[in-house]
Amino acid sequence: MAHSSIECALRVGRTKAPLVIRVHPRARQAAPHDEVADGLQAKFSIPYLTAFTLLRGAPDVGSFATVDAAAGEHASVRLRLVEDAGLGESEARLERPGGEPLATVEYALGSPRRPLDAEGLQAKVRALGGPAALPDGPAADLLAELGRCST
Repeated sequence: MAHSSIECALRVGRTKAPLVIRVHPRARQAAPHDEVADGLQAKFSIPYLTAFTLLRGAPDVGSFATVDAAAGEHASVRLRLVEDAGLGESEARLERPGGEPLATVEYALGSPRRPLDAEGLQAKVRALGGPAALPDGPAADLLAELGRCST
């Protein structure tokens, strides 16, 4: 449920400006952490993930080995999270503190409404699979099959 916020941050681009993140209350249930102590909590923190993306770009698997102190500070000082039941459950919006919208994502890329294409699926398997996704690894057949798929 945090992917839409990450995608909003990617659309806005790198900035340290104060922003408001609007999400549906269901997203907050799925990603309830504001301040994070470790990489696992960071994966379930909309403010942290948004701040990380605004400062560093999209997080990857390695981004959760430790907590990025600058992202944590940015999340707590410059970002304000607002629950908005008027949004769709997977929707997120980034706006200026005065309410000017900067980016809205109704359905994150990779969700059922916006599925990844075959190339995107292969890239995700490689990124998440590590050694298993090498050409001679256990995921080789899966990667080959994904290469034959089309969405």
